[in-house]
Amino acid sequence: MAFEFTNTLKGVVTQSILKALLERGGYRVTRLEIEELFSEIKHIDLQQYQSLNLPLQLRFLPDLLVAEVDMTHVFMVEVKFRSRFDEYSAHSLFDELERQRKYWEQSYAVIMIAESFVTDRQYHQDFIRVVRPQMHNILIDNNLSLEQRWNSLEHLQRVFKRFNNDKYIYDIQKSADTLTQTLKDLAKLQSPNGV
Repeated sequence: MAFEFTNTLKGVVTQSILKALLERGGYRVTRLEIEELFSEIKHIDLQQYQSLNLPLQLRFLPDLLVAEVDMTHVFMVEVKFRSRFDEYSAHSLFDELERQRKYWEQSYAVIMIAESFVTDRQYHQDFIRVVRPQMHNILIDNNLSLEQRWNSLEHLQRVFKRFNNDKYIYDIQKSADTLTQTLKDLAKLQSPNGV
């Protein structure tokens, strides 16, 4: 579909960041989203896309298929970027994941933000979190502050266990500044409609 360029760019970059991180951690990663499987839809407008009557399962495919190197376990992963984790973004993320999980209930979501709640350091885990299947309700849990909700989400290495090795930890520490700066730069890109 002819998506708004800025949003397309943000999606492609954040998916590429996560794909690179996962591959560095030793995972096999394949792009899974409908735009990858049926690339022609990138060039049609919304009305044409809707007239295709694609099954909703295809329209809501997660972005990535992530597999253990020995193929013993796979994860379906949706990648989401937000400039900040605020009430609006928490609710929009919840709505999007709720809709997707009607069809892909075992999918995970990786959320990347440009503005961390932590201001005195720049660790990638302060900018990236994982929402496990069936856990997206935490995004709108009004009993928790926004920061508590964010901190209740999982770090990458708690879900993707291959990250818990010395080589990965060393690699990510070396590239953390680049990763966090890239996310901050993405937030500077403004859509024509101001989003």
